[in-house]
Formats: sequence, structure tokens, C-alpha cells
Amino acid sequence: MPQPSPSAPRGRERVIPRRAALVGAAVATVAVTGCTSDDGSQADHRASRSPRASSSPSATRPANPDVALAAGVLAAEQQMLQRVSATVRRHRRLGPVLAGARSAHAAHVRLLARAVPDHASAPATPLPAAPQVPVGRVAALQAVARAESTLGARHAREAVAARSGAFARVLASMAAASAQQAAHLTAHLEAAAAAAAAAAARPGS
Repeated sequence: MPQPSPSAPRGRERVIPRRAALVGAAVATVAVTGCTSDDGSQADHRASRSPRASSSPSATRPANPDVALAAGVLAAEQQMLQRVSATVRRHRRLGPVLAGARSAHAAHVRLLARAVPDHASAPATPLPAAPQVPVGRVAALQAVARAESTLGARHAREAVAARSGAFARVLASMAAASAQQAAHLTAHLEAAAAAAAAAAARPGS
């Protein structure tokens, strides 16, 4: 039986990167305004250098929880990008199929990396293990589809947890983007399986 060879339809190639650009722009905006505490933490940081300010109980304010949340989102997006890139390196023929996912996650990582403060630490939410790419091309694509579905569910939970309404909307959009990727890859797998079954059913195959 011939092995399914998924390939990306041209009609979908531009949809996902365009959506990633829109979501990425929103992430950049929220990261600048929403991932810094709304009560003026930057000003407090400058004021804390003064002995008078540091002696006042009101000078120390709680850290914005969205900063840690954004750091966790960045870590998850980095790991997803690593998985997609590792899959393309091992299975070159999947490059066109995964081009949209690669572009979307790369955009998210770029923008979040610029926005999340260096000192920020991610919450203690376990990330998946380092990606192990299956030997078979179809199995590798199935693994990416499952990872996208898991990431989408994670971003949906993070959207509920976000304090900033704008950041929550961005996370919801990122969740939808991963869900779209999962559906996109699943559709390719189903089409490839149908094509392989049809080819196997032909006389003389």
C-alpha cells in the first residue's frame, strides 16, 4: 500500500500566517500595556531606589500575575515551534504542510520574547517533554496535530486566568489559532488516508 503523502493546498497557505500576524500585533500591544501592572509598577520600580520610597509600605506593590502568565505562554509557544521545526527537519516533505504553523508560532515567540521581562518566571504549569519526532511521516504529522490541540486547550485556560481583558482576548485568539492548525492538519491526514485507500483499491495496485 502506498504511504500517504500529505501536502498543503494552496488556498490555506496564506490564511494562517495572516491570522498569526494579526494576533501577533495584538500580543505586542498587550505585552507593552497589559503585562506591566496597571497601577504603575515601572514608576514604583524607579521610586524604590529612593530610601524614602522603600521605607513606605505602600511603595511595594504585588507583581502583575499576567507577567508570569505571559512567560508561561512564551515557553509553551517556544516548545511548539521547536516541535514543528524538528518535524520539518526530519521530514522535509512536510515543510509545505507545516509552513503556516511554523510562521504563526515563530511570530508569537518573537513578539512575546520582546515583551516578557527578562526577570519574569513562568508559572509552575508542566510543559510537554522535549519533542520526539516519529520516524513515519504520517505519525509525525499526527503528533503535531495532537500537540496543537493540547496547546489550544492550554491557551484557552490561560485566557480565563488572565487579569487583563485585552490579554485574555489575545490568548483566546491564540487558542483558536492552534485549534485551527489542529483541524488543518487533521484534514490533511484524512485526505491522505482516503487517497491512499483509493490508490490501493485500483486494479493492479
